[in-house]
Amino acid sequence: MQILAKTYTSLSLTHSGYIAGSADGIVTVQGKPASRKIWLLDAQSLAVEQVITSLKNGHYAFFGLDTSKEYLVLARDYKKEYEPFVWDYVAPADDLTIAEQQALWQSWQTK
Repeated sequence: MQILAKTYTSLSLTHSGYIAGSADGIVTVQGKPASRKIWLLDAQSLAVEQVITSLKNGHYAFFGLDTSKEYLVLARDYKKEYEPFVWDYVAPADDLTIAEQQALWQSWQTK
């Protein structure tokens, strides 16, 4: 199964964890929501797990994550005006079903 978010991301049916940018966790530039590339790395090995682009409203989501692992989330400014922003040792949430995660993602498409 594929999810379109400016790049294709494989959705694992084995894992239902997710990391999503909502509320104060959206991507911003000078305090305004922005679209930027975001990397998800395994916090232990630093292997790249997924790469996505946040929506223009700053929301982003990584799906199909293993909830027994921790991740490093890295956002960079392609204009090279700001230093990268990193969240380290992020544990995926598992409070929503895959269907609920997809509904949340769809709700962000029009905001």
